[in-house]
Amino acid sequence: MPRSGKRKRMGWFGWSMTALGVTLVVAIAFFSFVFDLGGIGLFNDQQTETSEQQTDESSGSGQSQEELEEKAEETRESVGKEYEDVGDFVAETHDFYNDTTGYGRIDNLDWSEQETEAEEIITVLDDMLPKVEDDALKSDLEKIQQLATSAVEDDDKKTIRSLHRMFHDLDIALNDYQGTDKIWGVTNTLK
Repeated sequence: MPRSGKRKRMGWFGWSMTALGVTLVVAIAFFSFVFDLGGIGLFNDQQTETSEQQTDESSGSGQSQEELEEKAEETRESVGKEYEDVGDFVAETHDFYNDTTGYGRIDNLDWSEQETEAEEIITVLDDMLPKVEDDALKSDLEKIQQLATSAVEDDDKKTIRSLHRMFHDLDIALNDYQGTDKIWGVTNTLK
């Protein structure tokens, strides 16, 4: 028996499920915007893979964290005091990389901002390198300059990650950076 002109109305359960669905979509969109995940970032495992890669690629020096921390303390007492201008430059640049690549932001880099910073690094190091006499620190700064040149030429996340790790370790070695106790072991200064 067909219904004549009567529409089925949605009951309280239907309205509740609709409201829940709309709320969920709005919450996901808000969370995505606030944490700069991008719309697709919520539905793939790219960031999970990135953090796993970072864990896998940790300290390449073969030294334990305790050994690296001891070496950082020794370096701070000698090289850190002698090259305060280098330490200031390292701290400032490390802050930039923390702000632009930390907490998953490396997956959504502003390449023009990264290129501008890399050019600034090259310019500062052109003036700074001739004044540095410590061989290990000089080799680290030269490596940073090479990475910065590469960052200007190519949009490669791995290069930016390497730059960040170099500045991170040097900031610990020269300035007693306290933001984390993780030392990547990528510098000659801490060997």
